[in-house]
Amino acid sequence: MPFIMVTVLLDMMSIGIIAPVLPKLIGTFMDSGAGTSIGYGAAQAAFAIAQFFSAPVLGALSDKYGRRPVLLLGLLGMGVNFFVTALATQFWMLLAVRVMGGAVCANIAVANAYVADITQPKDRAKNYGMLGAMFGLGFILGPVMGGLLGDKNVHWPFFLSGALCLLNCVYGYFVLPESLALDKRREFHLVRVNPFSSLARLRELKGVETLMWVMGLSILAQFCL
Repeated sequence: MPFIMVTVLLDMMSIGIIAPVLPKLIGTFMDSGAGTSIGYGAAQAAFAIAQFFSAPVLGALSDKYGRRPVLLLGLLGMGVNFFVTALATQFWMLLAVRVMGGAVCANIAVANAYVADITQPKDRAKNYGMLGAMFGLGFILGPVMGGLLGDKNVHWPFFLSGALCLLNCVYGYFVLPESLALDKRREFHLVRVNPFSSLARLRELKGVETLMWVMGLSILAQFCL
């Protein structure tokens, strides 16, 4: 459990660290402020779309091969992603890297599954609350660190984010046990990795559709800012 908390904290910190400087980095590839705004919107959309489609895939892979390898590969991918972002020399390169980043950042879904595997039903609400606290703390610390570093050099926050992810990957390699027993694993089926099918199945659960709309509109309001 401690590793998962640290993983979520560092994941959110690494995303938060680049938040203040990503528009500035994109601005180095653009000729105007309007171009920077459009480029920033495109970069954020590319990240989110990739995450939307990859989360069910990573979840299904973790059901077949276990949570541990998917989590560690996700951390490794995020680390490499941040380093490549810092070294991008063209906007199309940055956009491609953001797609890759969104795909591997979907390991948050696997972290949630890991918590479900190791938690008794009576402790589940408490542990998910702790997970949410790490999520929020990462978004508090990350932008502060990113702003301070980005004031010195626009590339430094990306290198720091990459280093945090790679360090966490190495740490997890030595301390993270597998949480999903072999007898509980499931085969990989394409129908299970369709995000639209997953949303349709969620609507069948009583009360979940309303919760989906509330959460979706809340997140939309945040990103409209």
